[in-house]
Amino acid sequence: MLWVITDTHFDHFNMVKTCGRPENFTAIICDNWRRMVSPQDTIIHLGDCAWGKKAMERLVRLPGHKILVRGNHDTRSIPYYMNIGWDFACDSFTMRMEGVTILFSHAPVWGYRNADINIHGHFHDLHREDFTRLYLPQVQGRQRGGEVQGREMRP
Repeated sequence: MLWVITDTHFDHFNMVKTCGRPENFTAIICDNWRRMVSPQDTIIHLGDCAWGKKAMERLVRLPGHKILVRGNHDTRSIPYYMNIGWDFACDSFTMRMEGVTILFSHAPVWGYRNADINIHGHFHDLHREDFTRLYLPQVQGRQRGGEVQGREMRP
């Protein structure tokens, strides 16, 4: 099985205050990950994965073959991430599945012509209290977001 998750921000406690996540959001994500992802599965993480070394170690011990697409908070080198347990790390990549070319990135890539769809993260602070600031993924266009909050803290 192939899974996609993004912006988990393990142990980044500012996510509680700024994004309305529950205080135990890291534990919820880990529990859901263990329940849903088997060791044989592949999980693509679209960046901003963990806040600090212990949180990163916790994430890489979770089941599945893990691919990291670095986000704006993933500031270490690609070899660093692969040395600590990621199976593969990059800044973006394309994959062709069932005749569709998919660009995986952390932030949306506007105007990219070599893919049919861009699956990305980055937009996770939805500001539900203010509809004028609400990010709406362009499902009818070439973009699609996949924030953790909108997925009930699951891949």
